[in-house]
Amino acid sequence: MRLRDIMRPGPITIHGTDSLGAAQRVMARSRIRHLPVIAGDRLVGMLSARDILAVRARKDGHGDWWSIRVHDAMTAPAQTAGPDDSLTEVAGRMALAKIGALPVVERGALLGLVTVTDVLDAEVRTAMAPAPKTLATVADAMTPFPVTAAPETAIADAVALMIDHHVRHLPVVDTTRTVVGMLSERDVRSAIGDPVQYVELRRSTVGLHVRDVMTAPAISVSFDQPLLEVAKVFADIRIGALPVLDKFGALVGILSYVDALRLLA
Repeated sequence: MRLRDIMRPGPITIHGTDSLGAAQRVMARSRIRHLPVIAGDRLVGMLSARDILAVRARKDGHGDWWSIRVHDAMTAPAQTAGPDDSLTEVAGRMALAKIGALPVVERGALLGLVTVTDVLDAEVRTAMAPAPKTLATVADAMTPFPVTAAPETAIADAVALMIDHHVRHLPVVDTTRTVVGMLSERDVRSAIGDPVQYVELRRSTVGLHVRDVMTAPAISVSFDQPLLEVAKVFADIRIGALPVLDKFGALVGILSYVDALRLLA
């Protein structure tokens, strides 16, 4: 299978001279996390929701973050793929580099965008036809001993943990280490709200804690579940990561769609 078979043609783009506030509004309105950055008709970089979150963390709550230009926050040069690149090769690249999306370029022209969810969905369909080709389990792909947060952790501290450890998801555990929720980068963005209203919302988010923002109850998986079965969950419901529990219900790891993709690829 080739990328042209699964890519999203005509992706939404943004210019490097646009503001981060404008970029986040586009992401929120279109429910996307990655924007190819163009200058004229040339691809010059990629801007992700994580790039914006990192800027906001560095600004430490100061409200002028949204006026920063995209070219000052984007990843450049952007890694790209060709429309005839193989799905398996690209899956390996994305898993190794932990890339969330790749622009698809031919002769310098931006043709489309492929996300890790697109690739994972295609890998699952391929692996399931005509029969599953892997007996791997969640334990083979998960990240053990994940960074966690408590329900009473301040949102600012939780964001700092995400930035410091380069993660997008934090299992939320109580004093008995029982998983009571999941905090995702998307949850954080939802709590912050529209960037235009951010200064006003900032007043109301003072004292905001993880328990006020997290997704609960958390969807979890067992360490011994077949990986292909869990990968289908990622592809079907577009969830980013799942806490992994042992047979006693204790947290033993976290499995992201990137982890699943890495092993399936």
